[in-house]
Formats: sequence, C-alpha cells, structure tokens
Amino acid sequence: MEPSGVVSLSSTTTTRLRRALVAASIALVAACQAPAATTNPASAGPTAAPPSSPPASVAPTRNATGLFHIVGTAPVIAHATFPDRGAVLPGAATVDSDGKYHAWVVAFAATPGTQEVHYLTSDDGVAWTEVTDGSLKGLSDGFGNPGAIPTSVFEDRDGWTMYLTGTTDNVGWDIWRATASKAAGPWKRSAKPVLARGGTGAWDAGTLDFPSVYPTADGYTMLYSGQAAGDQTGGSIGRATSRDGIAWTKDPEPVAKPGLCGGFDDRAIHQPRVTSTADNTVLVYAGYAGAADSAASVGYADSLDDGATWGCEWKNPALDTSGLPDGFIHTLASFQRGDRLALLVEWLSGGSSDIYLADLGFGAP
Repeated sequence: MEPSGVVSLSSTTTTRLRRALVAASIALVAACQAPAATTNPASAGPTAAPPSSPPASVAPTRNATGLFHIVGTAPVIAHATFPDRGAVLPGAATVDSDGKYHAWVVAFAATPGTQEVHYLTSDDGVAWTEVTDGSLKGLSDGFGNPGAIPTSVFEDRDGWTMYLTGTTDNVGWDIWRATASKAAGPWKRSAKPVLARGGTGAWDAGTLDFPSVYPTADGYTMLYSGQAAGDQTGGSIGRATSRDGIAWTKDPEPVAKPGLCGGFDDRAIHQPRVTSTADNTVLVYAGYAGAADSAASVGYADSLDDGATWGCEWKNPALDTSGLPDGFIHTLASFQRGDRLALLVEWLSGGSSDIYLADLGFGAP
C-alpha cells in the first residue's frame, strides 16, 4: 500500500502529532477495520496458506517505544476459543451507539480451506463473548479459499454495514458489501463486488483487500490495500469515495506508499485501519521492510483532507511488543475503546496465533 513519503517534523507535522495525541483522549468516531494478511503482504491473497502454518519469517526488532501498549499479559481472544482452530485474526472491530464493542474474527484451521467467521461482543474490550450468527457462513458463498474476510463494520442510520474481501477466481481479491438490521445479523451480501481490481497496468490490478470504510459529510470514504499484477512483495494504500456506499470512485493513484514513516515500512504498507475524528483522520497500518519474509510493524499516520494525503505521526513502530512472547504481528484491527484508540493484534507465536488488546498511550521514544 503506498503513502506520499516521509513527512519532516515541520510545524504542520508537529501540530498533527499534538492533535493526534489529543484525539486519543477525546471522543473519536470509530470507523472500520480490515482483513487478513501474512508476514508477506503478497501471501495475503486467496491462495495463501492459513496463518496457523506461517512461513519462516524474520521477526522485527523488539520495540518498547511504541504509542500502543499491550493491555494485560494474556490474549483477549485465544485461538482455543474456537474448536479445532490454530489461529484467529481480527477482521473488524467497532463500538456501537450504546458503548457496546463488537468484533468479527476469522478462525483458521491447520489445513487450507474456507475458514470460519465468528461474531463476538464485549462490554470493556477485554472480555469477549461469542454470539451465534448462522448468516456469517453465507458470506463465503461462491468464494474460493479462504472465504470471506470482513475487515470493516459500522453502525449506520439504516442499520449495520460490512465490507469484506473474497476471491472468485483464486487469483486476486475484490471488495464486497453486506448489510444487516442488527450487528448479530442476518447479513446479506452484495451479488457483485462494490470495488474490483484495477484494469491492466493499474497499480491495484493484482489484488485489493483490507477495506476500511468510514462515513463523511458527503457519503463514505474507503481506504484499501492494493498490489500490481505479479507483485508478490510490495503494496500500497488506495482511496475510493462514494455517495451511497455502493457505487465507488477510486483515486487514480495510491494515497499512501511505502516509506510513509520510513525504515520499518520501506518495502510495503498494508492493512489500513482508519478512525475518523471531528478534524482529522487517523490511520494505523502494517508496514514491511527488508526481505520478503520479514514481519510487519505497526505504522501510525494522520490526514487533514479526508484521506487524500497522509503524514507520518510516529517515526518508530507504533506498537510496543516488548511484553509479548517470541513471535510477530500478523494482522491488526483498530477501534475506539473509551476515550482512546485501541488495537486488536494477531500475534503469531509457536505455530499458532491469538489476539491481544493494545491501547494508545503517551510518551516519546
């Protein structure tokens, strides 16, 4: 996914940082979240092996200077919650108008195949309870492996809206939309993608995924991950806008490119997770550097023009991983938890993965 380059710490950027930190302590409007990737962004495609059997990977340097800090010492959603599943990734998380937290996660088995989407709720973002929703299985109808991966869900004036990724040709992913009157379903998926891969030669002709959608004054804005045809190691972030959430118009070029914050994201940026505030938009993303088997670090940026351009807000990896077991980040989702931004982080360790909670804190590196 592609940003606009590293932003120097000018007075404008300093103002952005101050505003972004203040935004952690005021009411944010949670936007939406995104889908699944592996240690290599390219392997997030439909032919990828389940994350319970990750490829050998170069773990990133341990980071204790991040803005986000793990809450507690145990995962908040363990893969063992779901029988016969070896990994669980956070698809989407959000908070409703009553302050209830909702999460849609994808549980992976040890062998390739269509995986399971599960719906959970929480009163505090720490203790999660599964709520049965039989309609979630239907989201994968007609898709190849691994099935549907919801990455953005939010409550709107007409009910609930979900954006998800799936493949129908086992070559690349497209983005679909589903709606429901309640968070617990039943969900009805669109018959066709609402955002498809670009044409021949387009920067996103290979695959697009991890949509993150949020309402705006003029309709809706979507950020998504994209790769060119044949690109197995890179990736950038694109933007599309819509009046109704159904018909979308893409920006012609990526709005965020590798090197947005520099160093840890020089090869690719992926998995945009967006939260919209009254005066800016905050982006959390997965950044990749070095060899194709290197693992992700968390990046943190913001925009003052509805996602058209982005500025880096934290030059270092934004997640403090020092308290986690040996392993690495696979996927992440963001949501508003009380008065601050929070992450659900899939942490791969020992051949399986669990989901940890992290809160935005304060302090400089």
